[in-house]
Amino acid sequence: MNAFEGFTEAKNPGLPQTNEDQIVVVPGAGFAVIDGATDITGKRFDDRLGAGATGGRLAAMAIAEAFRALFSVPATLHAPGDLAAAATRAVAALYDRLGLSALTAASGDHRFRAGFVAAYSDGETLRLVKVGDCGIRIDGREILSAVFPGDVVLSAARAHAFAILKDRGADAATARTAARSLIVNGLAARTTPPEGLSAADIAYIRALVGSDAEASAAVLGDQHRLTTILDAGLSGIRHDPAAYNALVIDGVDDVTPVIRSLDVPQSDWSLIELHSDGYPVAPSATGIAAWEEALAEADRVDPERVGPHRSTKGRIGGNFGDDRSIVVISKGRGR
Repeated sequence: MNAFEGFTEAKNPGLPQTNEDQIVVVPGAGFAVIDGATDITGKRFDDRLGAGATGGRLAAMAIAEAFRALFSVPATLHAPGDLAAAATRAVAALYDRLGLSALTAASGDHRFRAGFVAAYSDGETLRLVKVGDCGIRIDGREILSAVFPGDVVLSAARAHAFAILKDRGADAATARTAARSLIVNGLAARTTPPEGLSAADIAYIRALVGSDAEASAAVLGDQHRLTTILDAGLSGIRHDPAAYNALVIDGVDDVTPVIRSLDVPQSDWSLIELHSDGYPVAPSATGIAAWEEALAEADRVDPERVGPHRSTKGRIGGNFGDDRSIVVISKGRGR
């Protein structure tokens, strides 16, 4: 693996220090893309890895540091669990440095979260490891893919809420804020609906999501599970990720059940792409330019991410919907 290219950008290009993605490149040894979970608390922390930083950014940086140390010994085919364990220890050490108790760190309000994809080799075998919703492609083919029901169900709820508000004449900013608030806090009866939405609207949104083909498929037709996700919202999932099939590295939970990995003989691949979930759609071609072109097209047809590219958040003005990162690794000599 001696040719590579990488790219990363914060959702706000003018504030690169807010990027919750990290890239690891150790030529000849290992590569990784790490995606710190969007921090919905607004809290900021000071650590040796950064000042005034979100928990997601600090977690991603801590994991990147741990992976660089692992990859510093070339030709070592670390077990997938060893990577996850090193990442978990790095985030746990971050809590310790910040003076957060184990109980506090385990709470949803302070749980720092990050997913990752990694590729590394011993010279004969390429090992691919994934935890969370970052992606991997081999020669343009997605592998180790997984569905995250919470994201799919809540993206549907957000899209339907946005449409209702827009149909009533709300401007995009008002509809965007209310729809996002709805899925952050959840649709439970105890939750006061966001401004512009009534209890009847919430019931209607529930019905729409319940009959939504993509949302139903994500929960395998289990309407009780779908209702539980709607009630919990992103905040509830953050408090108990294991219950919602949303485990990632958080310094607290054992992620062994959700580690996905694949070994590929060195002769069986030509190009590997590791990417964060900041790209709403994968291109048919390979390479960074192709990914950026696919993003530009998605931004043109569905900037709010409430149509063909539904998501839990969309673009706002000059900002992108999410931080995004990609590393492309190919065989042969660099050009």
